[in-house]
Amino acid sequence: MAQAISAHKRSQEPLRGRPVLAGMPPKKLPPPLRKTADKLALYAGCYAVAMAVLGAVGAATHSFEKKAMHSLYGGLGCFVLMSVCSAVIRFGVERKVVFAGVMSSLVFELIFLIVFLIQGFRSFRSPDKLGRAALFALNAAVTGVALGLGAAPVVPQLAPVLKRKAQGVMMQMWAKKNMKAKK
Repeated sequence: MAQAISAHKRSQEPLRGRPVLAGMPPKKLPPPLRKTADKLALYAGCYAVAMAVLGAVGAATHSFEKKAMHSLYGGLGCFVLMSVCSAVIRFGVERKVVFAGVMSSLVFELIFLIVFLIQGFRSFRSPDKLGRAALFALNAAVTGVALGLGAAPVVPQLAPVLKRKAQGVMMQMWAKKNMKAKK
């Protein structure tokens, strides 16, 4: 009996300065964050479908010729990648797994946005590739919206952590500078 009481008290103690939410294990995702994670999984899944459709549209504009099939393959590749991220976010149970899924989907979307912008500018300069420029602009717009929707719930939660880390780095730099000045 004493062991059970002791284990119960340990489970109620804060972990690294954070209280345990309603007796829930600290590694599990609490219900409010689960709701946010489900929304993020939906955003990633919708983005995956949108990229697959836009890839198919890109290939269809050239009658699915061999030279234009890379658009379809890229769209399907993006679909698979973002579907995996969406599944990790949706079905992940531990905080770290869900966080890894969210951050990887945001990083992939950022990379896609950069690629679409670069390709759009390159094809915009060539008059015979203006159709591709429009498709890249549409891809970049869809990716930008998806990135904004995905980052909106994440940034406020990361801001205090990043602020504390930045303050710690600044204090270390200041301390080193003062030590050098005193010598």
